[in-house]
Amino acid sequence: MKNILYFAVLLVLFAQCTGTQTVTDTIKDTVTNNGGLDRSKAPQPGPAPKIQLGDYEEFTLPNGLQVIVVENHKLPRVSFQLSMDNDPLLEGDAAGYASMAGAMLTKGTKTRTKAELDEEIDFIGARLSSSDGGIFAASLTKHVPTLLELVSDVVLNPSFPQDELDKMKKQRLSALASSKDDPNDIARNVANVLRYGKDHPYGELVTEGSVEKITLDKCKEYYKTYFRPNVAYLAIVGDIDAEEAKKMVGKYFGAWEKSEVPTYSYKTPEAPSSRKMAFVDKPGAVQSVISVTYPVNLKPGTPEAIKSRVMNQVLGGGVFSGRLMQNLREDKAYTYGARSSLSTDKLIGRFSAGASVRNEVTDSSIVQFMHELNRMLDEDVAADHLQLVKNSMTGSFARSLERPETMARFALNSLRYKLPKDYYATYLEKLNAVTIADVREMARKYIKPDNAYILVVGNKDEVASKLGGFASSGKVDFYNADGDPIE
Repeated sequence: MKNILYFAVLLVLFAQCTGTQTVTDTIKDTVTNNGGLDRSKAPQPGPAPKIQLGDYEEFTLPNGLQVIVVENHKLPRVSFQLSMDNDPLLEGDAAGYASMAGAMLTKGTKTRTKAELDEEIDFIGARLSSSDGGIFAASLTKHVPTLLELVSDVVLNPSFPQDELDKMKKQRLSALASSKDDPNDIARNVANVLRYGKDHPYGELVTEGSVEKITLDKCKEYYKTYFRPNVAYLAIVGDIDAEEAKKMVGKYFGAWEKSEVPTYSYKTPEAPSSRKMAFVDKPGAVQSVISVTYPVNLKPGTPEAIKSRVMNQVLGGGVFSGRLMQNLREDKAYTYGARSSLSTDKLIGRFSAGASVRNEVTDSSIVQFMHELNRMLDEDVAADHLQLVKNSMTGSFARSLERPETMARFALNSLRYKLPKDYYATYLEKLNAVTIADVREMARKYIKPDNAYILVVGNKDEVASKLGGFASSGKVDFYNADGDPIE
């Protein structure tokens, strides 16, 4: 009863406020127009939001170590990311030794065994890891001096114990044995070989034979040659004062000796002159792993980098609205997920599109992949789809700014790739400015359905005979799991 009376009072008040206009008209006008806004039409996108990036300090030690400090005092934690900026290395018959050399840095020093180092790290609740690309460490602010002393010991005085190398080689051999049964690992390895060739660092494979040839001397040689401060960046993020950081870095890393580091150049891989159909047999497989791939010459920070990323998102950059996902999953139900990627790289990037599908629809799935690649060349993206993609990318970028590590990454990228000072500050403006014509232009430059490797890892007896027609030559080329051609 009270609700009925309350509603009646509202009707009277509406009638008094609207004069001769009826209550129904008033409500309708309020819902549809809302002060002049037409809710029946989608609002036009507004201007790109202005990005206010946080400040960071930058300095260089006399030995060449470049340091970036991003202060963030919200939590009492500090992280240290040491990144080596070396040219990719062709490792030869001992492929895999560089990664082992990097991992061995934390396996003991000249003053601490691995067990002692691990115990000291655990005691202060810190994190410490290493690779051929550098070192990551983090701890509470109050433990930073202790942590930096440990990191300095790891960087300047690694001991490379033989027993730790032996353990790592056994673990790597075990992992390689397991990967030979994983069709996704097989596809990844063979795709690298097809794109780049085994005489390129990105196409070189680690095998059982190469692991067996890794020696302690090779690991020490890598460390001595390539782990140098004059090719390194140190990003410090967290609850630390920039001036204090400068003093600590000088104290703990000032003695790190610089020296000349070799540089390398390689022949630039190119997409195949015609479409190739490659197959790796996986007996008994009930699914096929499909990968459509080729190298692309797309450098970080170029004007095309953002435009091409938008184009790839339209095609299938990991979002459900992508054309590949809508076709192969939502419409045809061939797969759980179909995606594409277009990567930038200072040496050579790549395009790849793929999915895992049932044996019986392998050929049909490739038809749809080719259809969507050609559609990118022939059909403009719809305006609402383009806006959806840009909105999604804007949201991802904005969320990334919540992490202080993002600012350090931006600063590091700006230094490594010599980006314009305002590259990230104006990122959303450049993203928002991408047009339908830009998407078509990027597709015509980087989508090459007639110059691609179509790789399938699957059951030869059930699948291979149906695939010859996808190759320009009309035949299927067969490979083993290491990317070597076979009859």
